[in-house]
Amino acid sequence: MDQLRLEDPPPDLGELRPDRGPVGSRKPYRREIVGHKGSIFYRAHSYHTKVPPEGIAEVIEHYTDPGAIVVDPFSGSGMTGIACLLTGRQAVLSDLSPAAVHIARNYVTPVDPERFAVAGRNLMEDSHTLERSLYGTECRECATAGARIEYTVWSDVHACPDCNAEMTFWDVGLKDDRSGIRREIHCSACGGDWKKRDLTWLHSVPVLVSVSCPDCKTREQRPLSDVEHARASGFSQSAVPHWYPTDPFEEWREMWRGQHGVQGLETAADFYTPRNLWALAAVWDGIASMGSSEAKDALRFAFTAIVNRASRRYQWNPKRPTNVLSSTMYVASLSYEFNVFSLLRRKLKAVAGLYQATSTLPGRAEVHQAPAQRLDHLPDGSVDYVFTDPPFGSNIFYGDSSFLWEAWLQEHTNLHLETVVNRSLPSLQGGKNVTDYEKLMAGAFGEVARILRPGAWASVMFHNSDDEVWSSMQRAIETAGFEIGSAVAFDKSQPSFKGVKANLDGERVPAFDLVLHLRSRRSSSRPRVAPAKEATLVARLSEHLENSPPTKRTTPYLHSLVMRILLEGGFALNGWSYAAVEDLCRNHFIWTDSSWELPTAAGGAES
Repeated sequence: MDQLRLEDPPPDLGELRPDRGPVGSRKPYRREIVGHKGSIFYRAHSYHTKVPPEGIAEVIEHYTDPGAIVVDPFSGSGMTGIACLLTGRQAVLSDLSPAAVHIARNYVTPVDPERFAVAGRNLMEDSHTLERSLYGTECRECATAGARIEYTVWSDVHACPDCNAEMTFWDVGLKDDRSGIRREIHCSACGGDWKKRDLTWLHSVPVLVSVSCPDCKTREQRPLSDVEHARASGFSQSAVPHWYPTDPFEEWREMWRGQHGVQGLETAADFYTPRNLWALAAVWDGIASMGSSEAKDALRFAFTAIVNRASRRYQWNPKRPTNVLSSTMYVASLSYEFNVFSLLRRKLKAVAGLYQATSTLPGRAEVHQAPAQRLDHLPDGSVDYVFTDPPFGSNIFYGDSSFLWEAWLQEHTNLHLETVVNRSLPSLQGGKNVTDYEKLMAGAFGEVARILRPGAWASVMFHNSDDEVWSSMQRAIETAGFEIGSAVAFDKSQPSFKGVKANLDGERVPAFDLVLHLRSRRSSSRPRVAPAKEATLVARLSEHLENSPPTKRTTPYLHSLVMRILLEGGFALNGWSYAAVEDLCRNHFIWTDSSWELPTAAGGAES
């Protein structure tokens, strides 16, 4: 792909950036944004956080005309780039993370869908014999040997603290109907009852397989046969004949836990069963042998899209599929070992669909690896609009979360430059407090101010339950010379894992993100930030509750609304954490089944 040229003045961008009149005449965007996570653009490759690109496109079209230059300095998986492809804009994306750059670049770089499909078919054909040897089995329905194991469930085995008897968690940790986890685990050998945390971890064993048969088209879930059990347990890392990553997962990492040490999870390779490691290493080696660099890059994109799901991090759950938790490196007591080749078949089809969908889109994009505080690839005053979704304080540690991707890519995030709050990490390894985070955000916003055309807008997506982090964001915006023109909610329609936790367990986490629309401050002096009166907030929330549906009367939504009121009014955010907003609602409103009500609406309960 030809790089976009951004020299000032730009000699070659006449048709790409037409004269649209004064940019400063554009009004701040004020409508609530709704995005959906079901499109091929969103689903082709996972990432720790994603903004549905159709929602970004809506805002881009408000602030720019076709051909405009749009920048995202915290580009993550590249959804701003997809939004630009959809709308005929020119995206310049950048991120510190090698994994993010790999994912974003493959999302937005044009690839011939038919050539990719051919490369994918060749890769799968070359892997056919190995798949049979790793995951082949017999179908009990039609008695053919052509069936394959789609996944195996593995269970931890623990030792009783009293008598040292071995207890398989699958047998003793689940309720009789397998609908949930027992509160206490009973040892049949000595009669003791124990909490799981009291048990000693020993090893893991396979307990269940799901088998599909291409001949009779059946799918069966059952205990393993002796042959299947022996095969699943019979592989070792040392026997894998191809290269695989052995990057150390160090104890100083933010997401390292004692469990990793107990279970011997010392390197990237240890997060896979030996069988799946063999399969992944063989596929990676097969991709390297492809002649076309375009095919290699695209196939590696499909490969990294499955490496987390193929790991031991994908936990079995009796109630619902939980996928891999993006903000932890946790390995559960019950986990899936998915057939790597079945995962890859489905992913190759999805990526081919992505390339088919992007092949005719009017926009263009380029991707750079750079910290948001040093956008050296962009000259002053060369950009029409910025949309970005920076890290939300300490919500996600991106470098650790990308560990497996980056181990395969053999390049890791520079944690010293990562814009996050990680108080438990030693400073020598990149630890930062809120003050450090604020300085990094101010540096990033300073770069945004430098590259924007006079009067152009920038939009920043953000949310946090901690008022201290919110205050640091507010100060960073002011330090860079911006003011907030408006703040609107972005409803992703489907909650993240943290949002699910908020709904099911009452965990105090925000489930709605805010988009802050920024422009250069018209006054040379920084604004004075005054505290908001509680009565003002109660009045605004009361007005909202009177006219809104139940879905917008939840604590997460009202917390986002309070942040909007404070930010747009120029009020101080100190003291208005998620918990404080919840207390405010409890003191003035009535909680019904799933939402807050005005006292009168709840049946005259104001007394």
